[in-house]
Amino acid sequence: MRTTRTTVALLSTIACVVVLGFTVPASGANPQHDPDAWQSSSAGGAEENEEVVANPLAVTASCGVERWSVKTGTDADAGKITLQSTTATTIASLDALPAPSSLPSSNRVQPTETTVFRLQATLTEYKLETDSDYHLVLSDGAGHTMIAEIPDPACVGSSSPLLTSIQKARGEFNAKYTPTSSFKTANVPVTVTGVGFFDFLHGQTGVAPNGIELHAVLDVQFGSGGGGGSVTVTNPGDQTSVVGQAVSVQIQASASDSGTLRYTATGLPAGLSINAASGQISGTPTTAGSSTVAVTATDSTGPTGSTSFHWTVNPVGGGGCTAAQLLGNPGFETGTATPWSTSSGVVSNNTGEPPHSGSYDAWLDGYGSTHTDTVSQSVAIPSGCHASVSFYLHIDTAETSTTTVYDNLTVKVGATTVATFSNLNAGSGYTLHSYDVSSVAGQTVTLLFTGAEDSVQQTSFVLDDTTLTVS
Repeated sequence: MRTTRTTVALLSTIACVVVLGFTVPASGANPQHDPDAWQSSSAGGAEENEEVVANPLAVTASCGVERWSVKTGTDADAGKITLQSTTATTIASLDALPAPSSLPSSNRVQPTETTVFRLQATLTEYKLETDSDYHLVLSDGAGHTMIAEIPDPACVGSSSPLLTSIQKARGEFNAKYTPTSSFKTANVPVTVTGVGFFDFLHGQTGVAPNGIELHAVLDVQFGSGGGGGSVTVTNPGDQTSVVGQAVSVQIQASASDSGTLRYTATGLPAGLSINAASGQISGTPTTAGSSTVAVTATDSTGPTGSTSFHWTVNPVGGGGCTAAQLLGNPGFETGTATPWSTSSGVVSNNTGEPPHSGSYDAWLDGYGSTHTDTVSQSVAIPSGCHASVSFYLHIDTAETSTTTVYDNLTVKVGATTVATFSNLNAGSGYTLHSYDVSSVAGQTVTLLFTGAEDSVQQTSFVLDDTTLTVS
């Protein structure tokens, strides 16, 4: 949810708390839901008072309880974690994410808790907690800190897709340090890879202001270079294709370390995709136009490499229509709406809803209250042309129903509704959507996106990299 909409109410609540002298747990927690939040002032500190359950196989003979399935990847949403790729970030960026209004006990707050992040920081101190976690305090040296935790593999269910990586991370840390029940100072550079996680605030050492953590840690490399490795991606050169004709381009990459390479690409022409494991781009282009393609290869040990090139897709036989992309400011990269018309605050570079590419996107709704946002642009489509509208869309929601539509996004070209989406379509990452709108060729029409949100539970519709192409 966009925190700016609730700032006044939050400040009022804080003022009441200060006057009355109460201690209130963060993120809307209460003592029944979050027993840990009320123990931070007890003897021994907050970390020693985590709620635990006995497990004789764990290093402290105990494992954790609070949101434990989410922490260890045995929750119902574990399959949504983007294990095939990592997102490079910073402590400052993660600390700036808006804290969720509530934390479900056995589901994930998307997309943060389904994203694997990688960051370079300083490990300032560490300890062994009563729930058998290794508690790592990370700092960026500029006043931002956060926690990363490595569970004891004995506390991780065998069904968890994270188990093998947790075992690896635990071994990496054990090879360097021997944590005990007291904090030990390290002050060494590290590269840490782990799943995003929001924790309840209960006085933890090093906790971020929004409770963000990396939990579970999947990899930890000591030293400023994340293991010192590098990845080189060979540029395949500019590409030219024709609508309707299949293509195949193999991306070549090499790594100095012995990890596994995973490939991602942005800007691919509609109809094409990249194989994450092999790096092969294949498919059949569906839309004429040109784009800049960026391919990134990420080694499982941490390093990344990338390259970029141009890809032009020509129409079949040329015909009497000049191939073109007609939208102005299609990725909102000017930082302003023009030539789009939008409701207030839609064009955004907020890291809470990062763009598909570049620095800006169009963030519709996300307020958790009755609200409507719009994005529109008038376009003249030449007669005799094949026309197609495409856009990347990311949807995340706090709605919990899997059957009922509460919030929706409507896409119209002229008077025709070409697509509708809702809170039921929420998921991690962006999805490309393309629609044939040749029926409006020869007309000047308005491309209109309308997001409508009901009175409770936010849904965010995040739009980026739009095109309206003719051929």
